[in-house]
Amino acid sequence: MWNVSLALGFGGICFLVIGIMAWRRPSTGLYLFKRIARHRLSRQRPYLAGENEIAVLLCGTGSPLPDPKRAGPSALIAAGDKLFVIDAGSASVRNLLLWRVPLGQLEGVFVTHFHSDHIAELGELNLQSWVAGRSAPLKVYGPPGIERVIAGFNQAYAHDTAYRTLHHGADLLALHAAGMEAITVTIPPDNGTGVVLEADGVKITAIRVKHDPVKPAYGYRFDFRGRSIVISGDTAADQNLATAAKGADVLVHDALNPQMVKALEDALTMSANLRAAKIMQDIPGYHASPLDAASIANTAGVRLLVFTHMVPMLPNQAAERMFLNGVRAARPHGVELGHDGRLIRLPGNSTVLQTTTLQG
Repeated sequence: MWNVSLALGFGGICFLVIGIMAWRRPSTGLYLFKRIARHRLSRQRPYLAGENEIAVLLCGTGSPLPDPKRAGPSALIAAGDKLFVIDAGSASVRNLLLWRVPLGQLEGVFVTHFHSDHIAELGELNLQSWVAGRSAPLKVYGPPGIERVIAGFNQAYAHDTAYRTLHHGADLLALHAAGMEAITVTIPPDNGTGVVLEADGVKITAIRVKHDPVKPAYGYRFDFRGRSIVISGDTAADQNLATAAKGADVLVHDALNPQMVKALEDALTMSANLRAAKIMQDIPGYHASPLDAASIANTAGVRLLVFTHMVPMLPNQAAERMFLNGVRAARPHGVELGHDGRLIRLPGNSTVLQTTTLQG
């Protein structure tokens, strides 16, 4: 069953109707259901970016650690009417549907690396953009090895694809547009960056980052109409990223607070959960700290640093303040904790930065 109901907001509708049914007024319930459905389905799609604007929408700002408020890591770049997704973490596609993002316009997906939390919903992203009217296979760019990943997803979804075309017809769901096409992104060994795509005013550059033992791992820079947005992917503190992000307007950077993670490690050890404690012990080495990210942003001269993929989860304002301990002293301005639905829009050839939050 498609997740279209999520996009249309039927969760709230059904809740209301169930309440009415409980009053044993089914005819009234159906009438109200029709009225609410017409209202919800007539809502306009969100304004992401104008023809001379670039924007970043945070589709998922969480990590592999479960967080009820954050989907897995994912971001969407809108450059004019062209849409690109970077990574596809768990529940990020649900967010895109809830926000009514026109996935049929999706130009491509850029994978930073192959950790499961970054590729979990590639299959759903492919399915939902195909259902939304995508006219060709979905291009998925990524480091060497992307061919194997995409072949696996295509094989896993092969039965589902065939069923849906048989059910709804080839005129609606054409087989020639189904599936994903892997495009390998290779950065020469002596270079820290490589241009992946340059067309219609959009320039996309891959950036080699440090996420050992994951090799290679990439970040991506998007340039359009004199404005630029950099997505770090997962990385330890990396001077190459600072160089590649030079002069960018926005840097969306992952971050792990080592003191907070050490506290989790100690608590897990005391509770004899040694497997989880070992994982907490291992992960700080391949993620930047908030202070590392602030230093990179300062070196690069970016206007706004936005944290994403935050470890550990931050359930309240006290935890958020702890996570940012020392950051404001290192970078007094231009810092934001990312959250799902945050939209940052950059009008072309200007210094204007507009922010808003999409609601489901």
